[in-house]
Amino acid sequence: MGSLRWRLIAIFSAMAVIVAIVMNVAVQRFSAEQIMHLAMQGGLSADEAQAMFDQSVGRVLLIGAGAGVILGTLAAWWLLRRILRPLDRLAAATRAIAAGDLAARVPAAPDRELQRLGDAFNQMAGDLERVEQLRRALVEDVAHELRTPLTSLQGYTEALADGVVEPTPEMLRTIHEEIVRLSRLVEGLDRLARGEAGLPPPAREAIDLAVLAARAAELQAPELARRRITLRVEAPDRLPTLLGDPDGLGQVLGNLMQNAARYADDGGEVSVTLSSSGGRVRCAVANSGAEIPADELPLIWERLYRVDPSRARTSGGSGIGLAIVRQIVAAHGGAVGASSANGRTEIWFDLPVEVT
Repeated sequence: MGSLRWRLIAIFSAMAVIVAIVMNVAVQRFSAEQIMHLAMQGGLSADEAQAMFDQSVGRVLLIGAGAGVILGTLAAWWLLRRILRPLDRLAAATRAIAAGDLAARVPAAPDRELQRLGDAFNQMAGDLERVEQLRRALVEDVAHELRTPLTSLQGYTEALADGVVEPTPEMLRTIHEEIVRLSRLVEGLDRLARGEAGLPPPAREAIDLAVLAARAAELQAPELARRRITLRVEAPDRLPTLLGDPDGLGQVLGNLMQNAARYADDGGEVSVTLSSSGGRVRCAVANSGAEIPADELPLIWERLYRVDPSRARTSGGSGIGLAIVRQIVAAHGGAVGASSANGRTEIWFDLPVEVT
């Protein structure tokens, strides 16, 4: 079968021919008698009137029909070229993306409908490019996070096996810390995978968010005190009761506190603020220190994304904590958000109140 372009041109041309034939038949059948009658009134015989009609009117009809067919074909060719050229570009861009060129885009189309199609394609291509970038970053970051502790463990165990060094409490403590770091990374990835797999959430029970916040703050207090960081917890006398997974929400608060402690400047401040309004409970964890660029704020919730990779790796951050926070909060019907300005970064979440 031929291409769609030529099939459509053939259809338009055939329609023009049919219209020309119909017009010719209509004139011959309904107008010939009147024209010949007028000619005979002018003094022409019947044969002369018929000959005049055939030579003049019939010729004009044939010329008009031919011109109509030609113009119809040209109009069909122009219209199809206008419509199909953007589709050809779209097909070429699709093939480029399939070949691995995720930067391929289609230019603006002349018509609004085709432009909407092009915009949708460009948005899809942009999303695919971003997903591919995140995939590569995921592989690189996981490899780095695994390589660093494994290298340390390999060095220590080889030295112990060869008798180069004697085991000491400090060495064993370092080995243990590296194992804990590996375990934390694996558990975080496993939690993300389980959440994305849509596994049923654990049973929910009544929760006092202020108690969980105080517990998370207590766990970080020694580290903050060592770095002379002021810790401030603000909560109303009574908060509405929530229904949720205490372990999951405890991990949310723990991750936010660890994140704030990690990026707070020495001698600065970390604050936890709880409030309730409009049937929702809000928790905001803020820290003083370097700000997050505005264009990177939406990205902090991506797994393994870190605003400053070198600093995060040095301080032990894996880039998974906030992704887990978003996942657990979303499973509880809540929302997350962040702001960073004037030397202060705040990350918050809110949850709907459910009375037991």
